[in-house]
Amino acid sequence: LEPPIEKTIPTRDVLLLVDISASMNHEDFTDEGGLPTNRLVAVQQVVEEFVEKREGDRVGLIVFGNAPFVQVPLTTDLPLCNQLLNETVVGMAGPKTSIGDALGLGISLLQDSKSPDKTMILLTDGNDTASALPPVEASRVARDRDIRVHTIAVGNPESVGEEKIDEDTLRAVAENTGGKSYLALDREQLANIYEE
Repeated sequence: LEPPIEKTIPTRDVLLLVDISASMNHEDFTDEGGLPTNRLVAVQQVVEEFVEKREGDRVGLIVFGNAPFVQVPLTTDLPLCNQLLNETVVGMAGPKTSIGDALGLGISLLQDSKSPDKTMILLTDGNDTASALPPVEASRVARDRDIRVHTIAVGNPESVGEEKIDEDTLRAVAENTGGKSYLALDREQLANIYEE
């Protein structure tokens, strides 16, 4: 008899939404060796470990600044996802923050998914300064399409102006979709969130 044909069907679709606006260049996090680094580098290193553990899932990546862009469509090619994540740099999508539009783009990528578990993980260090679609409104659309959104705020919650973290909005986005909202003030807290 021929050996059985094995086919692995993805059990979950996970879409990562990563802020690469100008404020992600602040060096208030540490790298793997404990040395000071900017927020984006710390995020890249932590998310890389998270992606490596997603065997059997499809993972995609959207990066956003002034506008959101699909960096990696949903794929089971996890090494490719990490490679393209690590090739992103602060400011390549503009200096502002378009949280709502990033959510909208994520919804459009997930709406045709047949996966029973569709999740977006939104990571940002600011507030929405560039979207046409308000984040809370986008979260209602996500909820109606059975998409869960977890939100992670990184950086200094005492920042002001465009760099001030809008924790209330991020909490509302998560709650509207049955997701969780987190605050990561340093690399250790960020790593613990992704472990969870």
